[in-house]
Amino acid sequence: MESQHIQITMPPSKDAILESLVENVRVCNARLPAGRDKMVFAACELEVSMPVLLNRPGAPLPCREPAAEFETVNGHFSAQIHAFFNALHDLEDMAEKPSSSDVDLCRRDEWLRPVIYVNNQSFEPHLDCLHRAFHTRRLTVQNPDSLPVLYRVTQLRILPDRDSTSDPINMRPVSLRTPLELTTRLPQLRELDCPWLGERLPVAFTSKALRIISRVWPGPWRDDRAEFARDVGHAMPLLPSSLTKVRLWFWRPSSHGDEMDQAAQMPDLVGAPSSSSSWTNEESEGMDPVSLGLRDLGSRLEQLDVRALITPDLFPFSSVGDDGMSSWPHMRHLKVEFHPCAPDGSWYFSGPRGEDPHATGGFAITREEHYPPGQEDDDATHNLMSDEEEEYAADAPDIYDLRNPDMFRLRPIAERINPLLLAFASSLQRQNMPALRDAELFTWLTWRPSKEREKEYEGSDKVPPTSYEDETVMFRWGVRYEAPAVGGDGKGKVAWQVGEDWRPEDRVIKAFEHLVLKENMEWKAFEFVGEREEDPEDFI
Repeated sequence: MESQHIQITMPPSKDAILESLVENVRVCNARLPAGRDKMVFAACELEVSMPVLLNRPGAPLPCREPAAEFETVNGHFSAQIHAFFNALHDLEDMAEKPSSSDVDLCRRDEWLRPVIYVNNQSFEPHLDCLHRAFHTRRLTVQNPDSLPVLYRVTQLRILPDRDSTSDPINMRPVSLRTPLELTTRLPQLRELDCPWLGERLPVAFTSKALRIISRVWPGPWRDDRAEFARDVGHAMPLLPSSLTKVRLWFWRPSSHGDEMDQAAQMPDLVGAPSSSSSWTNEESEGMDPVSLGLRDLGSRLEQLDVRALITPDLFPFSSVGDDGMSSWPHMRHLKVEFHPCAPDGSWYFSGPRGEDPHATGGFAITREEHYPPGQEDDDATHNLMSDEEEEYAADAPDIYDLRNPDMFRLRPIAERINPLLLAFASSLQRQNMPALRDAELFTWLTWRPSKEREKEYEGSDKVPPTSYEDETVMFRWGVRYEAPAVGGDGKGKVAWQVGEDWRPEDRVIKAFEHLVLKENMEWKAFEFVGEREEDPEDFI
């Protein structure tokens, strides 16, 4: 498609990518000390570029991305993935049939660990309106069944732009089915690593216009989650038996919390999706699709690291049948970070005094209101944005930097958190996970209330200690289980970090007492911090 708004450049060809890979390895090997083994083709990287979108005077970009323009961008993305896989295929052929000139570059016993970075969308010269900076449509790989099968790939990583942070502006999210589709072409894959799958949460901008412009559209959000469950089901028979380790982080939190308005009503993402993304059946109706998809995936794995909005549906539970089979028979290491908000729009936590606005749950998603463009009047939003930029000019050089979050949910809501804890504890029983070594279920809670709410709690001992005004205070809340060491004393351990004045209900405690002796249950104090630490290695 030709468009005055897209600057098309030819994506790198298979041969160009192959040449780049070979040259990179030559450079790396040349730097190694004499006598050291060559690195050979261990890490192979692809930086997926996006076509530049032109926003020139006299021909500005429209606020809404036309479907045809997105298809051009998506085709550009897909072509680069195909070229990369074809280059890796040629690389494998080189290893099987090395020439004398490439004997140091290609070994028969060398494995490949490709990394795919998806670069942010760029604009020239700049955006007049931020509508186009927040992308709803997800990139897909066209004709994935035509990708070559790669027999030397043991690890696949898919990451956002190297320089990206938790800020989703200009980020092009990848379809939730893409990692699964690529995995089915890698019969020796052992590890799939996706530390941000592009799910994002509403940001409490001070600007009302920015809250509108940056909104997370509930309709596509729900459909993306349903698509994940559907495609896990399709991919399961095709997944390599060698795949044992998976990390799927659906959202990436800010180091200072998610800067949300926790008093605003969230959408119900569990309700029936649009007909085009239908995945439900009678057995799964009313259940969270992402939790169900992850539960199915976990049945094949030894190690699962999840960050997601979940329900108790995630955790397997079954009694041993006549065949002696268990739900997650191979699982050894399980790590689950859940969001304080459940996918149905209800929350697992309330304010310190029980505040729980919209206690009945999330709002129903409709085709008319919750799919772009919805009922927004773009001109009215632009006018509001212009007025607010003048109003807030003295507060910050960029209105985008101004936030007004209301994060106050610290107290567990018993009728919601106990079923989650019970499902977790029950899933850890030996008949469900006989190989388990350790497991943890946790979330991060944040105290950064609105100014109005902060005044209500002046002098209160129900909130975390703060040392100065407007400080964000965070702490980790959850439970960790360590199974008895093989050949050890037969004693496991449960460590709780849920506060001094709160305890789960008796049936949750008893479920854990089936795992460890009561005296091996530890209750730890909270550790209050100003920000959560993040390992930079996760995103490089």
